[in-house]
Amino acid sequence: MLDFARLAAQIADFATYRVEEDRAQAGRRERALGALADCAPTWEALAERAEGETGGPLRAIPRSQPDGCHGCGPRPATVTVVATDGSQIFPDRHVDPACYLLNIGRVAFHYGTLDPPLIQAEPTLRYRQQDLAELAEDDSDASPLDVTSEVVSALRDELELRWLFETAAEEQRSGRDIVAMADGTLIRWMLRGMKNRRLEATLLSRYVAELDRFKEAGIPVCSYVSRPGNAEVVNLLRLHLGEPDWEPGPNSIRGVHDRHLFEAHLEPGERSAVFLSRSEVLKAYGDHRIVAFYVHGGTEVGRVEMPEWVADLPGGLDLVQSVVLDQCEKGGGYPIILQEAHERAVVRARETEVFYRILARQARGAGAAAPTYSGKAASKRSPRV
Repeated sequence: MLDFARLAAQIADFATYRVEEDRAQAGRRERALGALADCAPTWEALAERAEGETGGPLRAIPRSQPDGCHGCGPRPATVTVVATDGSQIFPDRHVDPACYLLNIGRVAFHYGTLDPPLIQAEPTLRYRQQDLAELAEDDSDASPLDVTSEVVSALRDELELRWLFETAAEEQRSGRDIVAMADGTLIRWMLRGMKNRRLEATLLSRYVAELDRFKEAGIPVCSYVSRPGNAEVVNLLRLHLGEPDWEPGPNSIRGVHDRHLFEAHLEPGERSAVFLSRSEVLKAYGDHRIVAFYVHGGTEVGRVEMPEWVADLPGGLDLVQSVVLDQCEKGGGYPIILQEAHERAVVRARETEVFYRILARQARGAGAAAPTYSGKAASKRSPRV
């Protein structure tokens, strides 16, 4: 139980700290805006320099003048928008035998038509041995794997993208624009945290194979990142200003996020220039180098990512921008289709409890041993105090 009376003084100190930090952050943001304007005339030389830099913080590479602000026309009168989002019940070490659930919400809206929407969920129950065999099938001599929460998250991301393509392929109509939208980043940087290069390579190749399907079908795919924490554009500006990489001085703009920069630079409805990501993991993406722009949706600046080939499609950027803006307007600041996909995907705590009860009942009915709980898990289900 949280003792708010004992916490009150610390909360007051935090409020004072926030006032001081907000003032300092405003100064950093103004200096970053000045650097954005100052680098514009020589942006190509800066981009070339950033391409050649190694060992420093991650820097974005602009594909055009980085201080550009770009509007777009209205969303096409008839367009199909599809989206997926995922949730899961992770393997629980306090429950034996181990299993996990992946739940993918998938949605399709057909604007300007009488076609009915698609709104449904696709649950998949998986077992530890089954997925270990799938992930290790190309390397039988490898050391045993364990299905950790990181692996389950990666498999969920892969399944989200797979269902996104399947939904787009099912709902695509001849002669009508279509946009497939994922939630969050398309850059699987989190796989590096597994510290297992073989597993990383396997998961990456499977993810890239899903992106291949979009390119082969000519279906534009993008993702929307709400409240992004990226600072690659700001790091590019730090390079322009000659700031040290890791020991910033008192006037450094380090600490400004890209969204802070573009919140002050863009008007509602505008997007930034397109920037190429240099994340190390993208070396495995082949033809799907990820680019991104920032867009002012009215209530927040979001980050929109896509494979570079989508940005190079005739009218591709305007199509994606107009659809994202329309979705944000309909959703009160966040794409309505991603909200719907999330609602179909999310597995709440109560549903997790029901899930395990059904597993136990089915196991007993089949004559198998019901799941067993650790002492800690059992105590939480039947508190005595």
